[in-house]
Amino acid sequence: MCHLIKMAPFLFRCPNTRRRVQGWIADDPSGNDSAYAPVQCVACRQVHYVNPGTGRVLGGNEDE
Repeated sequence: MCHLIKMAPFLFRCPNTRRRVQGWIADDPSGNDSAYAPVQCVACRQVHYVNPGTGRVLGGNEDE
């Protein structure tokens, strides 16, 4: 029996390159506005902690 994991896309801004990056999460990203998930950034290859529901990066610049 095959189990498929449904992945939901979301956007965030890489704090290192300032580029918009698409991330993927296995859960529904609209759930918890205070939860952050580790995401490997395709722009800089580092791991950022991103809130999938808001696109905010932990420790990132909230002004932009």
